[in-house]
Amino acid sequence: MAPKSKSNQDPNFKPGSKVEIMSDEAGFRGSFYIGTVVKATRTPEFTVRYEKLFEDEEGTKPLQETVNEFQIRPIAPREKKREFKFSEEVDAFHNDGWWEGVITEVNENGKFAVFFRSTKEQIEFVEEDLRLHREWVNGEWKPPLDGEEEKGEIEEVKEKGNKKVPNTTPVKPIESLKDVKFSKGMLVEVSSDEDGFKGAWFAASIVEPVGKDKYLVEYKSLRTEDDSGFLREEVNTMHIRPPPPQTVVVDHFKKLEEVDALYNDVWWVGVVSKVNTFPKYVVYFKDNGEELEFKHSDLRPHQDWINGKWVAPSHL
Repeated sequence: MAPKSKSNQDPNFKPGSKVEIMSDEAGFRGSFYIGTVVKATRTPEFTVRYEKLFEDEEGTKPLQETVNEFQIRPIAPREKKREFKFSEEVDAFHNDGWWEGVITEVNENGKFAVFFRSTKEQIEFVEEDLRLHREWVNGEWKPPLDGEEEKGEIEEVKEKGNKKVPNTTPVKPIESLKDVKFSKGMLVEVSSDEDGFKGAWFAASIVEPVGKDKYLVEYKSLRTEDDSGFLREEVNTMHIRPPPPQTVVVDHFKKLEEVDALYNDVWWVGVVSKVNTFPKYVVYFKDNGEELEFKHSDLRPHQDWINGKWVAPSHL
């Protein structure tokens, strides 16, 4: 099922519209930056100009890029005041962009520990730097805004050449992920940073440790180029986790629920965007903007492996 095109008939993406732009650069993937639509066509591409990113060190020439349709969305709404809770999905303002994460600790000092799947990092934030995570699906925010909107302003961003340079915002990194020991033959799931595979988890088994924080794994569904056997690869522990527990039994999934969808023998992280006639669901994948239909048996509740524990996102 192909996503709907954001053609130049969509008032949200006409020239001059302020938008959030998802970066596709290594190290910045999944983060959103403020910009303006310069050119919109009936093709899947848009020309955008960043508000605080520049092509020159002097900051006189705003950076302009051509991006794919799934990389832009309107400015995300934000409640003026919200009581954030443990396991709630949020966007955190970090390195001059909004990054998706999940709250793993609510501290007594009024700060929140947020875990980022993309980098496997956990960082502490104040409430003012958080907003409830929302997805832009078929022209609507999911979940919808509850209360009065506060757009807020993005802080100054430094730019060097054509590369985004993180501003040294005073946020406090907290404890690193606990070391997990994987034994020979143990079944695991492995993630990848390669383009096109973000949000995917491949079934594998541990062959042997190959040094500090690395293991040789053998995939269950990926084969070698000559098809002589299953692919083996050295993988850092930050990309390895045990299989999620099978104790969670779900009779049905709800709209907006985060799930893992089994597609081509790989589990992909997505969000239920539509509940069709049981047992079928439409799942939206934000990293490529696609929607696909799945049977109930090909879905499982999404869980994150954080600090040696499984954490399920809260559902509104």
